[in-house]
Amino acid sequence: MKKLKETISLIDGLNTKAQEQMEQHLNSLTKPFGSLGLLESLAIKIAGITGNAQPNIDPAMVVLMASDHGVTAEGVSAYPSEVTQQMVRNFITGGAAINVLSRASNASVQVVDIGINGELQLPGLINRKIRFGTNNMVQGPAMERTEAVSAIEVGIEVAQSAIQKGARLLALGEMGIGNTTASSAMVAVLGQLSVDQVVGFGTGINTDEKVKKANVIKRSIEINQPNPADPIDVLAKVGGLEIAGLAGIVLGAAAARVPVLIDGFITAVAALTAVRMTPACVHYLIASHQSVEPGHIFVNKLLGLQPLVNLNLRLGEGSGTAIALPIVRSAIKIANEMSTFEQAGVSGSTDGSVKGTAEVAKTSEILPTEPTLQIATLHEFDVQQKQGVYNAIYSRRDIRSFIKQPIEEEKLYRILKAAHHAPSVGFMQPWNFIAVRSDEIKQQLHDVVSKEIQVAGKYFEDDRSLLYPKLKLEGILEAPVTICFTCDPTRNGDHVLGRNTIPETDAYSVVCAMQNLWLAARAEGLGVGWVSFYKKQDIRKILNIPPHIEPIGLMSVGYTHQFQEQPVLETVGWGKRIPIDNLIYTDNWGSNKTK
Repeated sequence: MKKLKETISLIDGLNTKAQEQMEQHLNSLTKPFGSLGLLESLAIKIAGITGNAQPNIDPAMVVLMASDHGVTAEGVSAYPSEVTQQMVRNFITGGAAINVLSRASNASVQVVDIGINGELQLPGLINRKIRFGTNNMVQGPAMERTEAVSAIEVGIEVAQSAIQKGARLLALGEMGIGNTTASSAMVAVLGQLSVDQVVGFGTGINTDEKVKKANVIKRSIEINQPNPADPIDVLAKVGGLEIAGLAGIVLGAAAARVPVLIDGFITAVAALTAVRMTPACVHYLIASHQSVEPGHIFVNKLLGLQPLVNLNLRLGEGSGTAIALPIVRSAIKIANEMSTFEQAGVSGSTDGSVKGTAEVAKTSEILPTEPTLQIATLHEFDVQQKQGVYNAIYSRRDIRSFIKQPIEEEKLYRILKAAHHAPSVGFMQPWNFIAVRSDEIKQQLHDVVSKEIQVAGKYFEDDRSLLYPKLKLEGILEAPVTICFTCDPTRNGDHVLGRNTIPETDAYSVVCAMQNLWLAARAEGLGVGWVSFYKKQDIRKILNIPPHIEPIGLMSVGYTHQFQEQPVLETVGWGKRIPIDNLIYTDNWGSNKTK
């Protein structure tokens, strides 16, 4: 347990300075801004992971963890458990798909026996066996908690060893007959999803066998009662040794600031387990592909990751990572080898935002004098301070799932104080903040909100009518605190400076306070969910708010497992962010400058 705690303590966020440098460099290359799309995002992310604006991901290594599962005794797989050993021999001799694909993508393959049910003495096989496969989880826990921790620590040590030998990117692979059953059980618990939603056909079972597999998983969860707030408990009770080892690799790589390329469903569940242990791990993950296993879709959404490719793969072994690796490598090569406009002697953009050779020479003749530069930067934040502000803005998310952990009183006071420092019309400060901690009152708020959520669902049609019931729209019962922001329109009397012609500016002021709290909470590592499904009279009654006071919004606040890279509604396909250039007009409505 000591190694696990030490490793977790070393994991930090992305290096924002390196990201900023990478973004500036990409914008100077001979291409329109952002024209290489996800390749540019990848390069920026890897710069943040490594802390290097000129990163390198080679040598790349696929680490394949192998283990057996006792649950195969229930007939959940199309193949017998001895196939695990047979396939490991195939890996070692270089005849499996992962070997072929890794050779094609110039990556090495390292195979680790962390729990195969048998003794294998093969050249090149790393023997770190914890035990001879897991127990049948229908009859009790798959393994002891101490064994799960030991397997995680083996993964950490394997990652450390690979990195010490020179690996600059670690790709995850696995082998273990029965591991889609364990992974489905884990994601059902960790994601609080129904088993039927996440169970797939695995190695090729038929429909009747799939129903049987789902029932096995349901019984396993019912018998073992894994705690969704404790990822190690879930891992020990319904997981697998290779899943634990892969989670350890994620932790070890993140602590060393090395990117991790995830393969399919099983490796994604391992990555989710690591993220639930320490949320900062998510920054070090790259999703190689989207497999046909239904649970994989949910895991990628829980991680907030966008897969690079979708080729209908369902093999595992690390095959998807080997296929996606050249894409990742291309992102780095673009950043490191492509010419800038100035280097290539190419003219920059006509609006001057991209400087070419001629423009650089021209502007160098009219550089501002020292006094002008001083005026321009007199009140400017330094780079790190600015990046902190922008990070809070761009990584703020509407959070609906919370960890049941109290918020430190000083931290709650700080974010409320930030809300109180919002701008307000005529400096009237029309807000009050009601911090609801009582479980009884939270239940009452949840009940009235749930009622309005049901009503709102009737107004959506087509695809949105199908998607709406799947959305989680509030987390009042989970969050330790829900804050009601109110507006007192009578504060400062009838005549408020600046409000004479637009009386609703007092409510706008409260919304500014809500945004201040939201950004401050993000900087403090707290998630915030804005709840707007309610009738005002219901909230007034529950919270004893006077009739003239307006309840502007409810905001649930608490620690969360993760902040997704994209807004949830964008991730699930509800809508997309409108390009900013479509929203900016010049001088008159509808008059925007064409690029």
